[in-house]
Amino acid sequence: MRPVVAESRALYQRLAEVLERRDWRQLGEVDQAIRAHLQRLSGLGEPDADLLQAKRRLQELHGRARAACAEECERLRRLLLTHLEYAEGRSAYTQIELMQGGR
Repeated sequence: MRPVVAESRALYQRLAEVLERRDWRQLGEVDQAIRAHLQRLSGLGEPDADLLQAKRRLQELHGRARAACAEECERLRRLLLTHLEYAEGRSAYTQIELMQGGR
């Protein structure tokens, strides 16, 4: 097996593990490693069938990782909105207390 194919497969495995754990910080590091790997591949000329297959698998998993990130962003957005709503409630209590003279 060519080293670039082995590296593609290793990146796939790393990405799969990070995605399974939903380790978003580590996902960023793997994403950077994938970018660097793809840049190296672009300078190698025409890929053989093994490398093409490894790249396609990695690309497909990378797409699932992007979708998972989007889902996590949406979850966090909803969570932050909930906290904002709670803060608005606290603010309303404070305003009422001030208007009533602290009673």
